[in-house]
Amino acid sequence: MQTTLKQRLAELAARYNTPEFILSDPVQIPHRYTDKRDIEISAFVTAWISWGNRKQIIRTAEKIDTEIFKGQPFKYLMNCDWRCYRDDKRCFYRTVRYHDFFCLMERMHTIYTHHPDLEAAVNQQKSREPEESIIHSPLSIIHSLSSLFRGISGIADSRKGSSCKRLWFFLRWMVRRDGIVDFGIWRTIDPADLIIPLDTHVYQMARTMGLTARCTADFKTACEITDQLRQVFPSDPVLGDFALFGYGIELSLPEKH
Repeated sequence: MQTTLKQRLAELAARYNTPEFILSDPVQIPHRYTDKRDIEISAFVTAWISWGNRKQIIRTAEKIDTEIFKGQPFKYLMNCDWRCYRDDKRCFYRTVRYHDFFCLMERMHTIYTHHPDLEAAVNQQKSREPEESIIHSPLSIIHSLSSLFRGISGIADSRKGSSCKRLWFFLRWMVRRDGIVDFGIWRTIDPADLIIPLDTHVYQMARTMGLTARCTADFKTACEITDQLRQVFPSDPVLGDFALFGYGIELSLPEKH
């Protein structure tokens, strides 16, 4: 990678990884909370609907937080108030139905019934990975999280080569530790092991900047882009997510996840 491109990426990351970024991003919703379980639940549900126009995502996440969770995600989950949506086929967000929300809540209820938090559940799942060589790799992380929610509409199956962008969105929020935009409340996963959330916007920017020439926005492409970003941010490659987003803003491209 050319020195000028490295400098540009570092400059853009610093410019956009700021508290002001939160104000126009879906991450603003879980930022309302301080309890770990509330943050996890709010963040996971917000990441779950993070596809499409960012303003629409924020409006829907706001509705979930105020009208459904009523500002208490963990209490709502454990009280099982979501059971009313079991047979509800109405659209919840785009093609997502209220029944899909019910299924997600039912799965999360099971997880929090048997584990103190979602981080603990992921770690237990990681310990069951059969391939010893990938126990501490990005594959083990995404396989573990994906398997906990396998079968839920909107949750990609990591075994099929998907970039799993929504799961990596969530993991970025939980794991990165600079305390500016992301929470860093999961201490058992190294930020160096994260993979960039490969939404359409980031993929276009990465191709424009020459970080990948691949024609498919899959897991291999996400890994390739992340490997390029490690040349600039060795211990925190997903910091480059802010750089690619900022570059897109400068080019006035549409903000889509």
